[in-house]
Amino acid sequence: MEKKLRLLWWGILGVLLVLAVVKLFLPVNSPVEVNQAEENREIVVYISGAVVHPGLLRLPLNARLDDALQAAELTGEADLEVLNPAQKLKDGQKIIVASKSTGTGQLTGNEVQNKTQNKTENSVAQSAGTTDGLSTKVNINTAGINELDTIPGIGPALAQRIIDYRTENGWFSAPEEIQNVSGIGSKTYEKMEKYISVGP
Repeated sequence: MEKKLRLLWWGILGVLLVLAVVKLFLPVNSPVEVNQAEENREIVVYISGAVVHPGLLRLPLNARLDDALQAAELTGEADLEVLNPAQKLKDGQKIIVASKSTGTGQLTGNEVQNKTQNKTENSVAQSAGTTDGLSTKVNINTAGINELDTIPGIGPALAQRIIDYRTENGWFSAPEEIQNVSGIGSKTYEKMEKYISVGP
């Protein structure tokens, strides 16, 4: 009986020893390997406007706007005041770099503004004080919150939604695309249609 117990103990110890050896020599995915795999991942963004090399850019997963600007090389006409180089980029993002000469462009951050919007806002503010006083169409691709707020059917909250949509998806290619913004239906669009444009 004592001999059987000894054999049993030796058997258990042998199994434990085999398991320890297997665990020691089998490869295990370490956190370092996982982090390296994440660092090797890339994002693809599209950049255009006042840059030397417009088009698709492949950047590291944690790339910032500054990385994209360096890769595309800014022209002398690039308006740096409306850019936020520290902004983190995401896959599929569209970046339009503003030009000083045209004053048009798009930021990729939440605070989308253009230097030219101040001029248009001032002219609108000097009108009769109502949206009926608009003498020129509002460019929904470059207008700021205050200017968008002058369009019939749009308040500050909806104006911010237009800017957020524009930031996420790029410029509107046609005025009717503004209906893709949450809260703007066909009836609201009918009120604003003759007051908006997508170009100068």
